Amino acid sequence: MAFAGLLVCVVGFFNILDGLTALLKDQYYQVGSSRLLIFDYTAWGCIWLILGVAQLVIGGAILARKAWARTPGIALTALVILGQFAFLNAFPLWSTIVIALCVVGIYGLMTPTSGSVAL
Repeated sequence: MAFAGLLVCVVGFFNILDGLTALLKDQYYQVGSSRLLIFDYTAWGCIWLILGVAQLVIGGAILARKAWARTPGIALTALVILGQFAFLNAFPLWSTIVIALCVVGIYGLMTPTSGSVAL
């Protein structure tokens, strides 16, 4: 669980960086705002900041071994995967790395821990 919690925190930090970049320096991305699948960079910046902060909180709860944090961790991470697919046109390499980390994080959160019953 520690590895999965750490991955959720890392992805949350990456999302915060992505959000700040989209809000403060949208020229950094490879395409203009009109070429994004949905929304503009300001909206994406707010979305990534909110998701990133939420992931840091949930990741901290996972690291603290709170049982309730697994389900929101999986849900937020899946939501980030969907968002990164929509944001893929802006910065493909970054989005691909974040998607891969999210998949590994979901796997870690869904794997039963020792002493727990598999669902």
